[in-house]
Formats: sequence, C-alpha cells, structure tokens
Amino acid sequence: MTSTARATLIIVAANLAVYFLMLAGWLLEDLFPELPERMMMLLALPSSSQDIAKEPWTIVTYMFTHSSFVHLTVNMLWLVGFGPMIKGRWIHTVGTYIAGGICGMIAYEMAASFGEKTGELVGASSAVIAVVIATACLSPSRKLRMIFIGDVKVQWVALIAILTMFAGRDIFSPSSAAHFGGVLCGVCIGMVLRRQDRWLSRKAMERARRHTHRLSLIQKASQSGFASLSDVERLELFDLKNES
Repeated sequence: MTSTARATLIIVAANLAVYFLMLAGWLLEDLFPELPERMMMLLALPSSSQDIAKEPWTIVTYMFTHSSFVHLTVNMLWLVGFGPMIKGRWIHTVGTYIAGGICGMIAYEMAASFGEKTGELVGASSAVIAVVIATACLSPSRKLRMIFIGDVKVQWVALIAILTMFAGRDIFSPSSAAHFGGVLCGVCIGMVLRRQDRWLSRKAMERARRHTHRLSLIQKASQSGFASLSDVERLELFDLKNES
C-alpha cells in the first residue's frame, strides 16, 4: 500500500469517527435533547468570522463532520477513488485535503459576509473536491475503469465529481462558494505537483544518463586501460565517482 493510500484511509477513518460520534449524540437525543445540537455547534464552522475567532478549531473540525450518512458516503467514495492516485508522499494527500477545506472555509466566509447568515457549515466536500481536482491536474490522461462504461480519463471523472457536488445547489450560495474554493485550491495544488513531478522525472532521467555514461567509461577503462581515456573522460569519471 502506498503512503498516499494509507493517508487516504486515515482521513476516511477520521471522518467516520466523527460521524459515529455524532450518531451517538443523535441516539441519545431522547435522554439529552440538546446534545446533538451542541455537538454540531462545537464541530461546525460558524458563518461569522467573530464566532470563528472564538472557536478556531472549527476551521479543521468542520471538514470532518457530516450531518447525514449520504453526504458522508458520497464524499468518502470520491476521496477513496482519487486520494491514493496523488503521486508523492502522504503529505501531498493530507495537505491537499486540509488546504482544500481551508480554502473552502475562506470562500464560504467571504460569501456569507455579503449575504444573510446561513448558519454553520459542515462537510468534507471542499476538501474532497480539492483532492479530486489536484489528481486530475496531475494525471489528466490516466484512465479509470468504470463499471458498465469502460476506461474513462481521470479528467472526465473529475468533471462528474464536480457536477455531482454542485447538483441541486444554488451556485450563488455560501456553501457553493465553499465548493468553488476547493476547486480553485485543487487546481493550484495540482499544477504545482505536476510541475514538481516533471522536474523530478527530468532529474531522474539525467541521473540515469550520467550513471550510464559512467558505466561506459568504466567499461572502456577496464578493457583498454585507464590510459585509453582522454583527459576529459578521466575528469568526467572522477567527477561522477565523487557524485555517487
């Protein structure tokens, strides 16, 4: 299992843990009528920046909190599908998820400041869509096998994810703004990771070329003697040996 796959499973586990915690509160509602509402207020992101200043932990907790099993399931399915495909270390998956959630929070607060207060924000949609878009930007031509459809490029699957998350929503609402924030974050991170991936690939190819060249010099020296090497080749062999 890759590090990005393990990171994805840890994020999913965190979301499930918070949901089961909320579920316990809902089950105990008859005994403690105010418990579910208080738990939601404790974890959800307020629409007022003043309230966020009083409850700064909600910047993170809101992106792990879901108010319904359907919402949780949809988000986690997209996350499990795309999270492990991000190239690199586990920090790339976790960082993209957290950054997407924070960008979604900023967009939500900006939209809420221009309109009516819409209550609290919960859900991992902005964080998940950032992971989806970053993966699509990093490997747009990679193909996924879809049931009843066949092989589909990642970029088109990402488009389906966007349409799914925006379906039935008012695109001018603060919650939609949060999704747009996640999309923008995913694009930025995806382009940075794509550029980094290309740089690492070029670096690896250059290292392989230099290693091959060194082997050819060593073979020439072993067959014809060190004296058969030119002054330039001797310097190259010395430099390459020092680099390894």
